[in-house]
Amino acid sequence: MNNLKTLVKENTIIPGVRDLNDVVDATRTKSNIIFLLTGSILDLENIVRFVRKYGKKLIVNIDLVEGIAFDKKGIEYLAKKDLCDGIISTKNNLVRCAMKENLLTIQRVFLIDSGSLNSIKNLIDKSNEPDAFEILPAVAAPYFINNVKTNGIIIAGGLITKSSEAEELFKKGVRAISTSEKSLWL
Repeated sequence: MNNLKTLVKENTIIPGVRDLNDVVDATRTKSNIIFLLTGSILDLENIVRFVRKYGKKLIVNIDLVEGIAFDKKGIEYLAKKDLCDGIISTKNNLVRCAMKENLLTIQRVFLIDSGSLNSIKNLIDKSNEPDAFEILPAVAAPYFINNVKTNGIIIAGGLITKSSEAEELFKKGVRAISTSEKSLWL
């Protein structure tokens, strides 16, 4: 399996698909990965096959895609059936399970206060790190970079609608932006 650091180039815009009709447009982007933020487990087989035809990796937000159990067996099922290349989740235990299954892992972090920051610092201290952290809202990502020591890629997501906003985040050390704003994809 590819390493996320080789898949996510500097200053990458990652398409976040919120409507299954947008999968085709997502495959036309420069990004090597696509975030799936909608649909159900019944859609995954066809979507992953389609996305891979274009040389892309499918990362599924298991907190948003319906029909995936929020436990070890749900993660094992995704891996064994080859329904995705990786997962995004806010749930630490699911990210750890996905790491054991050799899936790409992205820990989604809603950085709303010092408590959520300390929670992530404790996670990093106690376990292997995920491949990346997706920080929401995106404007909080520079604060995360300045306050958390990590080897993971930093992806900023949420509330980015203009290329100038993305450029500012890239200048502050963010490696990639995830967005459902299609005007930023191409």
